[in-house]
Amino acid sequence: MEVTIKTPSRIHLGIMDLNGNLGRIYGSIGLALEEPSTVITAKHSDELEILGNEKERVSRIVEKFSDHFGIKPRVIINVSESIPDHVGLGSGTQLSLAVSYALAELHSINISVRELATTMGRGILSGIGAEAFRKGGFIIDGGHETDRIEGLPPIIFRYHFPRNWSILIVSSGAGRGLSGGEELRAIEGIIPSSPEIAANICRIVQMKLLPSLILKDIDKFGQSLKEIDENVGICFSKIQGGLYREEFSQKLVDFLTEEGASGAGQSSWGPSVYALIEDKLAKRLEEETRKFLIENDKTGTVLRTHANNEGAKITTIDTHELVSL
Repeated sequence: MEVTIKTPSRIHLGIMDLNGNLGRIYGSIGLALEEPSTVITAKHSDELEILGNEKERVSRIVEKFSDHFGIKPRVIINVSESIPDHVGLGSGTQLSLAVSYALAELHSINISVRELATTMGRGILSGIGAEAFRKGGFIIDGGHETDRIEGLPPIIFRYHFPRNWSILIVSSGAGRGLSGGEELRAIEGIIPSSPEIAANICRIVQMKLLPSLILKDIDKFGQSLKEIDENVGICFSKIQGGLYREEFSQKLVDFLTEEGASGAGQSSWGPSVYALIEDKLAKRLEEETRKFLIENDKTGTVLRTHANNEGAKITTIDTHELVSL
Protein backbone atom coordinates (compact mmCIF):
# COMPACT_ATOMS: atom_id res chain seq x y z
CA MET A 1 0.00 0.00 0.00
CA GLU A 2 1.10 3.54 -0.76
CA VAL A 3 -0.57 6.43 1.06
CA THR A 4 -0.49 10.04 -0.20
CA ILE A 5 -1.75 12.85 2.01
CA LYS A 6 -2.20 16.51 1.14
CA THR A 7 -3.01 18.61 4.19
CA PRO A 8 -4.53 22.06 4.47
CA SER A 9 -2.77 24.86 6.29
CA ARG A 10 -4.69 27.10 8.67
CA ILE A 11 -4.89 30.65 9.88
CA HIS A 12 -5.56 31.17 13.57
CA LEU A 13 -7.93 34.11 13.89
CA GLY A 14 -8.02 34.64 17.64
CA ILE A 15 -8.56 33.31 21.14
CA MET A 16 -11.87 34.15 22.76
CA ASP A 17 -11.04 33.93 26.46
CA LEU A 18 -7.63 34.36 28.08
CA ASN A 19 -9.18 35.06 31.47
CA GLY A 20 -10.81 31.79 32.48
CA ASN A 21 -13.08 33.02 35.26
CA LEU A 22 -16.09 31.17 33.79
CA GLY A 23 -14.38 27.81 34.22
CA ARG A 24 -13.11 27.48 30.66
CA ILE A 25 -10.15 29.09 28.94
CA TYR A 26 -8.82 29.70 25.41
CA GLY A 27 -11.44 28.92 22.75
CA SER A 28 -9.88 29.33 19.31
CA ILE A 29 -11.16 30.62 15.99
CA GLY A 30 -9.58 29.46 12.74
CA LEU A 31 -9.90 28.70 9.05
CA ALA A 32 -8.46 25.85 6.98
CA LEU A 33 -6.74 26.90 3.74
CA GLU A 34 -6.10 25.11 0.44
CA GLU A 35 -2.58 26.51 0.19
CA PRO A 36 0.13 26.30 1.33
CA SER A 37 -0.04 22.58 2.00
CA THR A 38 2.06 19.68 3.16
CA VAL A 39 2.19 16.67 0.86
CA ILE A 40 3.63 13.33 1.92
CA THR A 41 3.79 9.86 0.40
CA ALA A 42 4.45 6.78 2.54
CA LYS A 43 4.80 3.12 1.59
CA HIS A 44 6.15 -0.13 2.98
CA SER A 45 9.86 -0.85 2.62
CA ASP A 46 12.59 -3.07 4.04
CA GLU A 47 13.82 -0.28 6.30
CA LEU A 48 12.98 3.24 7.42
CA GLU A 49 13.88 5.90 4.88
CA ILE A 50 12.92 9.57 5.09
CA LEU A 51 13.15 11.68 1.96
CA GLY A 52 12.39 15.24 0.91
CA ASN A 53 11.63 18.15 3.20
CA GLU A 54 11.53 18.25 7.00
CA LYS A 55 13.67 15.15 7.57
CA GLU A 56 14.51 15.90 11.20
CA ARG A 57 10.93 16.71 12.17
CA VAL A 58 9.61 13.63 10.37
CA SER A 59 12.17 11.46 12.13
CA ARG A 60 10.99 12.72 15.53
CA ILE A 61 7.34 12.13 14.60
CA VAL A 62 8.07 8.57 13.43
CA GLU A 63 9.99 7.84 16.63
CA LYS A 64 7.18 9.13 18.84
CA PHE A 65 4.53 7.17 16.94
CA SER A 66 6.60 3.99 16.92
CA ASP A 67 7.37 4.18 20.64
CA HIS A 68 3.71 4.69 21.50
CA PHE A 69 2.33 1.88 19.33
CA GLY A 70 5.27 -0.50 19.72
CA ILE A 71 6.05 -0.89 16.02
CA LYS A 72 9.25 -1.02 14.03
CA PRO A 73 8.60 1.24 11.04
CA ARG A 74 9.83 -0.19 7.76
CA VAL A 75 8.55 2.53 5.48
CA ILE A 76 9.68 5.17 3.03
CA ILE A 77 8.26 8.62 3.78
CA ASN A 78 8.72 11.41 1.26
CA VAL A 79 7.67 14.99 2.06
CA SER A 80 7.42 16.65 -1.35
CA GLU A 81 5.76 19.89 -0.16
CA SER A 82 5.67 21.51 3.26
CA ILE A 83 3.97 24.47 4.89
CA PRO A 84 6.51 27.11 5.97
CA ASP A 85 7.24 26.65 9.66
CA HIS A 86 7.02 29.18 12.50
CA VAL A 87 5.03 31.72 10.48
CA GLY A 88 1.54 31.18 11.95
CA LEU A 89 0.13 28.68 9.43
CA GLY A 90 0.03 25.53 11.58
CA SER A 91 2.83 23.56 9.90
CA GLY A 92 3.71 21.43 12.94
CA THR A 93 0.27 19.93 13.50
CA GLN A 94 -0.32 19.22 9.81
CA LEU A 95 3.03 17.47 9.37
CA SER A 96 2.57 15.47 12.56
CA LEU A 97 -0.93 14.35 11.61
CA ALA A 98 0.02 13.55 8.01
CA VAL A 99 2.96 11.36 9.00
CA SER A 100 1.24 9.64 11.91
CA TYR A 101 -1.99 9.06 9.92
CA ALA A 102 0.02 7.48 7.10
CA LEU A 103 1.84 5.23 9.58
CA ALA A 104 -1.47 4.21 11.14
CA GLU A 105 -2.86 3.31 7.71
CA LEU A 106 0.21 1.28 6.75
CA HIS A 107 0.18 -0.62 10.05
CA SER A 108 -3.60 -1.14 10.19
CA ILE A 109 -3.96 0.86 13.40
CA ASN A 110 -7.55 2.00 13.87
CA ILE A 111 -7.44 5.46 15.46
CA SER A 112 -9.37 8.69 14.91
CA VAL A 113 -7.74 11.98 13.92
CA ARG A 114 -8.62 13.53 17.28
CA GLU A 115 -7.14 10.56 19.17
CA LEU A 116 -4.08 10.70 16.95
CA ALA A 117 -3.59 14.41 17.63
CA THR A 118 -3.71 13.81 21.39
CA THR A 119 -1.32 10.86 21.10
CA MET A 120 1.16 12.97 19.13
CA GLY A 121 0.93 15.87 21.59
CA ARG A 122 -0.83 18.27 19.23
CA GLY A 123 -3.72 20.60 20.07
CA ILE A 124 -2.69 21.40 23.63
CA LEU A 125 -3.98 24.97 23.29
CA SER A 126 -6.19 24.80 20.22
CA GLY A 127 -8.26 22.25 18.31
CA ILE A 128 -8.19 24.21 15.05
CA GLY A 129 -5.30 22.36 13.40
CA ALA A 130 -6.67 18.87 14.06
CA GLU A 131 -10.15 19.84 12.86
CA ALA A 132 -8.67 21.54 9.78
CA PHE A 133 -6.97 18.23 8.95
CA ARG A 134 -10.12 16.22 9.74
CA LYS A 135 -12.85 18.29 8.07
CA GLY A 136 -11.58 21.75 7.06
CA GLY A 137 -13.82 24.82 7.04
CA PHE A 138 -14.28 27.71 9.44
CA ILE A 139 -13.85 26.36 12.97
CA ILE A 140 -14.37 27.44 16.56
CA ASP A 141 -13.43 25.28 19.53
CA GLY A 142 -14.75 25.54 23.07
CA GLY A 143 -11.43 25.76 24.90
CA HIS A 144 -10.44 23.74 27.96
CA GLU A 145 -11.62 23.57 31.52
CA THR A 146 -9.52 26.12 33.37
CA ASP A 147 -8.16 23.60 35.88
CA ARG A 148 -7.76 20.69 33.43
CA ILE A 149 -5.85 21.38 30.23
CA GLU A 150 -5.79 17.99 28.53
CA GLY A 151 -6.84 16.40 25.28
CA LEU A 152 -8.36 18.35 22.41
CA PRO A 153 -10.99 21.01 23.09
CA PRO A 154 -14.49 20.31 21.74
CA ILE A 155 -15.43 21.74 18.36
CA ILE A 156 -18.49 23.92 18.93
CA PHE A 157 -18.89 25.40 15.45
CA ARG A 158 -17.80 24.39 11.95
CA TYR A 159 -19.07 25.91 8.71
CA HIS A 160 -18.30 25.74 5.00
CA PHE A 161 -16.51 28.97 4.13
CA PRO A 162 -17.70 30.83 1.00
CA ARG A 163 -15.77 29.74 -2.09
CA ASN A 164 -15.87 33.23 -3.63
CA TRP A 165 -13.97 34.78 -0.73
CA SER A 166 -10.21 34.89 -1.27
CA ILE A 167 -7.56 34.94 1.42
CA LEU A 168 -4.17 36.58 0.92
CA ILE A 169 -1.32 35.31 3.08
CA VAL A 170 1.44 37.90 3.31
CA SER A 171 4.87 37.40 4.82
CA SER A 172 7.22 40.35 5.15
CA GLY A 173 10.20 37.96 5.23
CA ALA A 174 11.27 38.78 8.80
CA GLY A 175 10.95 37.14 12.19
CA ARG A 176 9.28 33.95 13.34
CA GLY A 177 6.27 33.12 15.46
CA LEU A 178 6.06 31.17 18.69
CA SER A 179 5.31 27.45 18.94
CA GLY A 180 5.58 24.49 21.28
CA GLY A 181 6.93 25.14 24.77
CA GLU A 182 7.82 28.72 23.89
CA GLU A 183 4.17 29.40 23.04
CA LEU A 184 2.91 27.71 26.21
CA ARG A 185 5.20 29.82 28.38
CA ALA A 186 4.11 32.98 26.57
CA ILE A 187 0.42 32.20 27.06
CA GLU A 188 0.95 31.39 30.73
CA GLY A 189 2.61 34.78 31.10
CA ILE A 190 -0.49 36.70 30.01
CA ILE A 191 -3.14 34.70 31.92
CA PRO A 192 -5.41 35.94 33.34
CA SER A 193 -6.05 38.67 30.83
CA SER A 194 -8.85 41.23 31.08
CA PRO A 195 -12.33 39.70 31.50
CA GLU A 196 -13.71 42.73 29.65
CA ILE A 197 -11.62 41.87 26.58
CA ALA A 198 -12.80 38.26 26.71
CA ALA A 199 -16.42 39.39 27.02
CA ASN A 200 -16.00 41.78 24.10
CA ILE A 201 -14.49 39.13 21.83
CA CYS A 202 -17.23 36.64 22.67
CA ARG A 203 -19.90 39.26 21.97
CA ILE A 204 -18.32 40.08 18.58
CA VAL A 205 -18.20 36.36 17.72
CA GLN A 206 -21.80 35.66 18.69
CA MET A 207 -23.52 38.82 17.49
CA LYS A 208 -21.43 39.90 14.49
CA LEU A 209 -18.90 37.34 13.20
CA LEU A 210 -21.15 34.27 12.99
CA PRO A 211 -24.29 36.01 11.66
CA SER A 212 -22.27 37.73 8.95
CA LEU A 213 -20.71 34.40 7.93
CA ILE A 214 -24.10 32.70 7.69
CA LEU A 215 -25.46 35.66 5.72
CA LYS A 216 -22.30 35.79 3.57
CA ASP A 217 -21.72 39.46 4.38
CA ILE A 218 -17.99 39.68 3.72
CA ASP A 219 -17.59 43.28 4.90
CA LYS A 220 -19.15 42.74 8.33
CA PHE A 221 -17.35 39.41 8.67
CA GLY A 222 -14.03 41.08 7.84
CA GLN A 223 -14.71 43.92 10.28
CA SER A 224 -15.40 41.35 12.96
CA LEU A 225 -12.12 39.57 12.29
CA LYS A 226 -10.19 42.83 12.52
CA GLU A 227 -11.89 43.75 15.80
CA ILE A 228 -11.15 40.32 17.28
CA ASP A 229 -7.56 40.54 16.05
CA GLU A 230 -7.05 43.91 17.73
CA ASN A 231 -8.50 42.69 21.04
CA VAL A 232 -6.29 39.59 21.01
CA GLY A 233 -3.34 41.81 20.07
CA ILE A 234 -3.88 43.83 23.25
CA CYS A 235 -3.55 40.61 25.26
CA PHE A 236 -0.50 39.50 23.26
CA SER A 237 1.19 42.92 23.43
CA LYS A 238 2.94 42.04 26.68
CA ILE A 239 4.83 39.32 24.80
CA GLN A 240 5.18 40.73 21.30
CA GLY A 241 5.62 44.40 22.16
CA GLY A 242 2.52 45.67 20.38
CA LEU A 243 -0.62 44.54 18.60
CA TYR A 244 1.51 42.57 16.14
CA ARG A 245 4.64 40.46 16.20
CA GLU A 246 6.45 42.69 13.71
CA GLU A 247 6.32 46.48 13.69
CA PHE A 248 5.79 46.42 9.91
CA SER A 249 2.66 44.27 10.30
CA GLN A 250 0.59 47.25 11.50
CA LYS A 251 1.56 49.18 8.39
CA LEU A 252 0.76 46.14 6.26
CA VAL A 253 -2.68 45.59 7.84
CA ASP A 254 -3.53 49.25 7.33
CA PHE A 255 -2.44 49.05 3.68
CA LEU A 256 -4.50 45.92 3.01
CA THR A 257 -7.70 47.39 4.44
CA GLU A 258 -7.18 50.74 2.69
CA GLU A 259 -6.73 48.88 -0.60
CA GLY A 260 -10.03 47.05 -0.33
CA ALA A 261 -9.61 44.06 1.98
CA SER A 262 -12.75 43.45 4.03
CA GLY A 263 -10.58 42.43 6.98
CA ALA A 264 -6.96 41.78 7.86
CA GLY A 265 -4.90 40.67 10.82
CA GLN A 266 -2.13 38.47 12.17
CA SER A 267 -2.43 34.69 12.16
CA SER A 268 -1.55 33.20 15.54
CA TRP A 269 1.78 34.68 16.72
CA GLY A 270 2.64 35.70 13.18
CA PRO A 271 4.52 36.96 11.43
CA SER A 272 2.10 36.00 8.62
CA VAL A 273 -0.66 38.52 7.97
CA TYR A 274 -3.91 37.52 6.29
CA ALA A 275 -6.40 39.57 4.29
CA LEU A 276 -9.96 38.67 3.33
CA ILE A 277 -11.32 39.94 0.01
CA GLU A 278 -13.88 39.08 -2.65
CA ASP A 279 -12.51 37.01 -5.54
CA LYS A 280 -13.20 39.70 -8.11
CA LEU A 281 -10.93 42.16 -6.26
CA ALA A 282 -8.27 39.70 -5.12
CA LYS A 283 -5.90 39.75 -8.10
CA ARG A 284 -5.46 43.53 -7.96
CA LEU A 285 -4.83 43.47 -4.21
CA GLU A 286 -2.33 40.65 -4.65
CA GLU A 287 -0.39 42.67 -7.22
CA GLU A 288 -0.53 45.89 -5.21
CA THR A 289 0.65 44.10 -2.07
CA ARG A 290 3.70 42.72 -3.88
CA LYS A 291 4.54 46.27 -4.99
CA PHE A 292 4.03 47.49 -1.42
CA LEU A 293 6.52 44.96 -0.06
CA ILE A 294 9.12 45.97 -2.65
CA GLU A 295 8.58 49.67 -1.94
CA ASN A 296 9.23 48.96 1.74
CA ASP A 297 12.37 46.87 1.05
CA LYS A 298 10.72 43.63 2.20
CA THR A 299 11.65 40.28 0.67
CA GLY A 300 8.44 38.54 1.65
CA THR A 301 5.79 36.62 -0.26
CA VAL A 302 2.13 37.06 -1.18
CA LEU A 303 -0.07 33.99 -1.69
CA ARG A 304 -3.69 34.06 -2.81
CA THR A 305 -5.73 31.06 -1.72
CA HIS A 306 -9.20 29.90 -0.65
CA ALA A 307 -10.68 28.04 2.27
CA ASN A 308 -10.36 24.28 2.42
CA ASN A 309 -13.79 22.88 3.32
CA GLU A 310 -12.93 19.17 3.11
CA GLY A 311 -9.83 18.61 5.25
CA ALA A 312 -6.82 16.53 4.27
CA LYS A 313 -6.99 14.65 0.96
CA ILE A 314 -5.89 11.06 1.51
CA THR A 315 -5.41 8.58 -1.33
CA THR A 316 -4.28 4.95 -1.28
CA ILE A 317 -2.65 3.66 -4.42
CA ASP A 318 -4.24 0.22 -4.34
CA THR A 319 -7.83 1.56 -4.45
CA HIS A 320 -7.40 5.14 -5.69
CA GLU A 321 -10.21 6.09 -3.37
CA LEU A 322 -10.37 9.32 -1.45
CA VAL A 323 -10.52 8.52 2.24
CA SER A 324 -13.30 10.18 4.24
CA LEU A 325 -12.26 11.29 7.69
